Amino acid sequence: MSLAICAIFRNEAAYLREWVEFHRMVGFERFHLYQNRSGDGWQPVLRPYLDSGLVEVTDWPMESPCQLPAYQDFINRHKGENRWVAFIDCDEFLFSPSFATVGEALAGLPAENWGAIGVNWMCFGASGQERQTEGLVIERFTLRPGDGFEPNRHIKSLVRMDRVESVGPNPHHFRASGGAFNELSEPVDGPLSLRASHNLLRINHYVTKSREEYLQRIARGRSDLPARRDGAEFDAYQSAEVGDGAILRFLSRLKLRTGIPPG
Repeated sequence: MSLAICAIFRNEAAYLREWVEFHRMVGFERFHLYQNRSGDGWQPVLRPYLDSGLVEVTDWPMESPCQLPAYQDFINRHKGENRWVAFIDCDEFLFSPSFATVGEALAGLPAENWGAIGVNWMCFGASGQERQTEGLVIERFTLRPGDGFEPNRHIKSLVRMDRVESVGPNPHHFRASGGAFNELSEPVDGPLSLRASHNLLRINHYVTKSREEYLQRIARGRSDLPARRDGAEFDAYQSAEVGDGAILRFLSRLKLRTGIPPG
């Protein structure tokens, strides 16, 4: 089965190229993006991908909450197709710590009868950075709270489009024939798994980036809820117990793909 991503974005132009190129490296073949009232000049960044057909952008000018309706629109258009689709955000990087591609990791799971796979977050903070700087996200932020950090129990979903039924009550979990399971083959029935596991698949979630970038995120609002984020949320992610370079094995190739000189 092929691999694709569905995501909604607003004012993510500075990060889109890295995010697309990273996920191409780990095996994703198509990107279905919903553009929600961006005003940051995203078109030149995505133009080469639009022209090649790699990326499809749907204009989605709804006020928040607009994420679940966008996901349901995608499901309505693509239900029944023979592929896995990851429903993730542009600050989330999905990969396998054990395999070169996500597809190879999926081949190691007993997922032939599953409808969806819940992949746990690994949450990162600001790594002590106050300001936005040049460079790739995966290189700038390498410090995170410990493995037992409670938000890491959150999952995002890889969904089989030939088994999907509808969105769930939140952007994390979907209704699909066969149910949803994590990489431990444990049922997942909601936005949280019983325990976090990151051996076969994980999502590096760059929740805050620097303080400056986090304040920009607050200013642009949320796509899942009408309420704005609380600025105090920033501090909850700033424990820097672990230096985590699992994703950095992709860094050299990612720099080449994004035109950044290695070094």
